[in-house]
Amino acid sequence: MEFYDVHTHQIYTEDNDDPYHSCIFDVYSLEFEVAKELHQRHSFSCGIHPWYSEDSETQMAYLAEISSDPRIVAIGETGLDKLKGPSLDVQIPVFKKHIALSESLGKPIIIHCVKAWEELIKVKKETKPTQPWVIHGYRGKPELTKRLINEGFLFSVGESINIDSLQMIPIDSLFCETDEGEMSIRDVYLQASQAINMDREEFALRIAENVRRVFPSVKPPKPYFPEEEEED
Repeated sequence: MEFYDVHTHQIYTEDNDDPYHSCIFDVYSLEFEVAKELHQRHSFSCGIHPWYSEDSETQMAYLAEISSDPRIVAIGETGLDKLKGPSLDVQIPVFKKHIALSESLGKPIIIHCVKAWEELIKVKKETKPTQPWVIHGYRGKPELTKRLINEGFLFSVGESINIDSLQMIPIDSLFCETDEGEMSIRDVYLQASQAINMDREEFALRIAENVRRVFPSVKPPKPYFPEEEEED
């Protein structure tokens, strides 16, 4: 069984990392060169978090330099946040620079959005992106979920979920993540699969298909041997 964690900040050493899952580590751009040497079998996302989008010209220039590296499979996390960080007047132009970079490189975007859904949808309509937008840590209410599905967003869920919303999301629009939480990626898969009444093995197969479609250069986990997995 293959497990993919499409958004995590928890970087382990190769010695104690679970060999049966593959990660997209979110790192700051200046951390990337060191991180890619330490974590040879995992992939990366790089971007400027909306909290830190003020005075980000130097960071953005460096991101543009490194983001063509094949180990960077996604741009972000980036996005909009009304509760923390500078004003949206500052955040939106920086977000749009990420979108332009995503489009030029043909790499998807990992989205952080807090209380700024109307603005996020507006930017998406204005920019008309061709690359996938994956909302990370999604736990919105069903009404919002229905609208975002109609707008073509993809969703990544972690330990905190809204079961009613999760049951609405098409399986081919779904990913799993650990972010900064305490739940393992195996347990995230178990929780999500139970929420939609799907066998975890079948669920894992479908998520793996999504990863291969949206993040085709992510390396698969090592071969899985059932006898080595602890009982759930």
